[in-house]
Amino acid sequence: MAYALMLMLAVTTCLMAGQNESEMDRYSDLAREALAAKKWDQAARALEHLTQLAPQIPQVHANLGFAYYSEGRPAEALASFERARELDPQLPQVEAMIGICKANLGQCQSAIDILKPVFERSSSQDTRRLSGLHLLRCYSQTKRSKEALVVAEAMVDGFPNDPEILYEVSRLHAERSTDLMAALLHTAPDSAWMHYANAQVQEELGRLDTAAQEYRHALEKDPRMSGVHYRLGRLILRESRTPEALARARKEFEQELFIAPGNADAEYELGEIDREQDQFPAARAHFERALRYYPNFVEARIGMAKTLLATGQTAAALPHLQAAEHLQPENKIPHSLLASAYKQLGNPEEASQEFAAYRKLDNNKSSSGSEIQDPDHK
Repeated sequence: MAYALMLMLAVTTCLMAGQNESEMDRYSDLAREALAAKKWDQAARALEHLTQLAPQIPQVHANLGFAYYSEGRPAEALASFERARELDPQLPQVEAMIGICKANLGQCQSAIDILKPVFERSSSQDTRRLSGLHLLRCYSQTKRSKEALVVAEAMVDGFPNDPEILYEVSRLHAERSTDLMAALLHTAPDSAWMHYANAQVQEELGRLDTAAQEYRHALEKDPRMSGVHYRLGRLILRESRTPEALARARKEFEQELFIAPGNADAEYELGEIDREQDQFPAARAHFERALRYYPNFVEARIGMAKTLLATGQTAAALPHLQAAEHLQPENKIPHSLLASAYKQLGNPEEASQEFAAYRKLDNNKSSSGSEIQDPDHK
């Protein structure tokens, strides 16, 4: 966006022939240098002189608008961009900048009318990004949630690593979530879903006893509500993994499967409990079901592999570890287990490669000074 507008100065001198060329050349050079150096106040002063010397040249007004906008003066910028459009309605980027200035000034309805087609049709990534951000903010300010969410997803798809966009979209979702929770509280303050929501909040805050109480209130309202027994089981395991705690958690996960037989998470947790207690055939059955429901379940792949390794079925563990490694390349556990498995199978080259990958991913331990051991000897 900035680059496109600054280029307009390159053609300005040609359009100023026959006027006070010496003075205009001086101010044109000053403006070009100031814009390139992002010295917006200096650029604005030089361009203000140029608008007096050459009031009919639209590029000068457009660049003055850009300098004003960059300086944080959207009202003056808008006036300059509108003057540029008046002189040349086809001037590139000016229509978008008018919409952006209006958005900055809170004139959201007018801004939306301009920015929506710009965002949808622009081939310039800079223009699409800036127009999309202001369109998103205007939709949010005018409570047009559906349109805002559509733009938000398009922005994340187009700019997945842009921190400003990620922040704006996360804020939008947070605001939407707050509005929906307020509506839930207003319409059904004592419903199972309200207790479920309260429980999740308490769980995130680390208030596990209160969370468990709220989950049980949800079950009192709706005994067949799915997901609640699973979360109660997870709460138990967060506090303890004693035999008694494991038995209590098992009951919750089994109850969850009675209500929702396809819950892969509950199957996985039961598999881990059985594996921890050396009940390997039962553990394998649970992991198999978890993977049947959700083939890309990395933790279940690892759990199955550990079960097979523990029972001497090293070759059978390989496909699960390779799948886990493919699904989560940054997860060091599959590399560690693969290194050990390849060594047992007599494949030292593959074992060495996996251990090297494991060491590379274990940056936190190495940077803190703790020694990394060959996973085969852990």
